[in-house]
Amino acid sequence: MSWRTWYCAAIVAALACAGCSTPGRSLHSAPESVSVRVQTPLRDPVWSYRTGSLVALTEDGRLAAVDHADDPDAVITRLSVPLDAGRNVQISRADDRTVFVPQPARGRVAAVELTGLRQVGDIDAGPAPSYLSEVSGMRILLALSADGSTVTPVEEFGLRQLPAARVAAGAAGVVDGANRGRAIEYHVHGPSGVSYYKASFQRQSPPEQRGSYDAEVVAAAGDGTATSRLYLADAARDTLYTVESARGGEELQEIGRAPVSSPIRYLGSDETRVYAATDTDVTVFESASVTGFPHASIPMLRVIDYRAGLPSGPARSAPLSGMAVGPDRVYLTLRGQPVVVSVAKPRL
Repeated sequence: MSWRTWYCAAIVAALACAGCSTPGRSLHSAPESVSVRVQTPLRDPVWSYRTGSLVALTEDGRLAAVDHADDPDAVITRLSVPLDAGRNVQISRADDRTVFVPQPARGRVAAVELTGLRQVGDIDAGPAPSYLSEVSGMRILLALSADGSTVTPVEEFGLRQLPAARVAAGAAGVVDGANRGRAIEYHVHGPSGVSYYKASFQRQSPPEQRGSYDAEVVAAAGDGTATSRLYLADAARDTLYTVESARGGEELQEIGRAPVSSPIRYLGSDETRVYAATDTDVTVFESASVTGFPHASIPMLRVIDYRAGLPSGPARSAPLSGMAVGPDRVYLTLRGQPVVVSVAKPRL
């Protein structure tokens, strides 16, 4: 082969390879979108890496586990006894065989083992615990009270309750703990805006408020790497925003945004991507946690239509009731419909 022939062949191969490696072009699994029927309508799902199951709440306050949640021929739904569950669930990082279920009416948090969905204990996590999160690096459970006025930390090893922080989240507020780090760190967000809390080395709890961001937050998700970062949608629902603490760790500032074609209902994230679930599709963005967004624009990777593949009938128009991010797929539940739909993650 002559040098000229080799050079031309190399250029063609390089171009072909570049096309194949374009972010978002290929998928982690197949099919791109699939739906399965489950025993009962579900809400606020999370993914269990221990069991490979989708774990969610039912409309009557039970816990459900869906095995083979992306296989219509093998899907199995398992249900607990009634638990009088609150707004969400949190899988323990200290023991991933256990899921925590808030029980605001009982003033406790139930500990349920995932294999048999049996309650194995309960925890005192402050007044009327309604919404849960976790400071993953420290294995500390966070419980937001039903009125949104306190966040109570509980050490998962030993179940020692730490001093609570007074917050102003309101009844619709959410607490979102940091995914790494060795300090108590979290965001509290809701209709009144975002507040960012981080403990000092001298005092772990209650943490200090380090910053705030003025927005009527309707959906949000933390970042797997940048602990002060939060992705959010405001009441307009047509834009994905990214905020994080300014240099020095004080205050919150917007660092990027991206338009979305239809209203954002739920947000989720993993180590490299952000997922915005709308009424018709899942729009996937690159998180760029280390490099940031040089032009303040969040790169969009792919838009995946999940509605078109749903069975005809009420499921086609049912609103979303939750989203969970798994290792290869993103799972969506539908309000009032016994259906779980999932879409494949695009590769970077």
